[in-house]
Amino acid sequence: MASNAINPSFIDTREAAGSCPACLYRLPRLVECAPSYFNDGHIICKHCGAKTDLWQAALSHAVALSPTGWALASLGAAQTSIVLPMESGKVYEVKLTDHGAPADAKILSTNYTGQTGNLTAIEWHGNSPPRRVVGTVLHLLAVPFGDGPLPHEGRVAITVVWIRGDESPAWPYLVTAFEAAAARDYAPSLVFAQCAIEISMMPLIEDRFRRHASAERVKNFMRGALTYGYALNVVLPYLCAELHVPKMPDVVRGSLNKMRERRNDIIHEGTKAATVTSQDAIEGLCAAAFGFEYMRHIGPSLLSDSVSGLETQ
Repeated sequence: MASNAINPSFIDTREAAGSCPACLYRLPRLVECAPSYFNDGHIICKHCGAKTDLWQAALSHAVALSPTGWALASLGAAQTSIVLPMESGKVYEVKLTDHGAPADAKILSTNYTGQTGNLTAIEWHGNSPPRRVVGTVLHLLAVPFGDGPLPHEGRVAITVVWIRGDESPAWPYLVTAFEAAAARDYAPSLVFAQCAIEISMMPLIEDRFRRHASAERVKNFMRGALTYGYALNVVLPYLCAELHVPKMPDVVRGSLNKMRERRNDIIHEGTKAATVTSQDAIEGLCAAAFGFEYMRHIGPSLLSDSVSGLETQ
């Protein structure tokens, strides 16, 4: 069945770390505004000038939309909304790369809602339907509702939550955590979210230690003695203080510790005993997203030979 050309009546792609609580204006992407938050403890709303708690803005937005996939849009994912005129019985090809998504984006969730009451859309697939969309192209079949002569013509609202690619070794683990949360599989989501932080943090600490001890001694210490909890709560704050770089915000570190406890419940007691809720997962993902950006922010200073601190972004 051939795909038909699309002519959307509405298109909107947004990437925002929540909204300013004072004016409700959309904040920038997390990757863009997180450095200012880590340096100053807040960001400045570009619309009203208010000092904004970025952590609270992102978390409250995500919690309000949980457990839908839309909750992930303030934690580093993006949301594309399209209203598409359709005719029942026809297949339509929607290329997200035409609407702001990069070619390496990964789709986390989709939603199709008929707006005119006489048709909607379903994903067109072969004999073995994939449980997750692969790539950035949607193939949609317009399906009629109700009585009356065919074909039906109407509009369908399409909402897609997706996440960009990143070259960091930790990024695939964070993406997998997002995918699991979008599928409402919360226990694996927290496990992979902590993996992302551990993979982001431990190499920075190990590199710093190797400057003052043998590689073999450091390797043995990192593998056999230094736990994730001590690295996060003792070693990392100490190194940041010595290098005059901003420490991780207490609220972020506290939520990462909470996620660590939930992760241990999952690993040692099993998923059912852990009873991980959507709110647990959203707070953990928020902590992981902020933690990942924090490691990205301080990484150059920890890897540098100088002790110069970070400039305010």
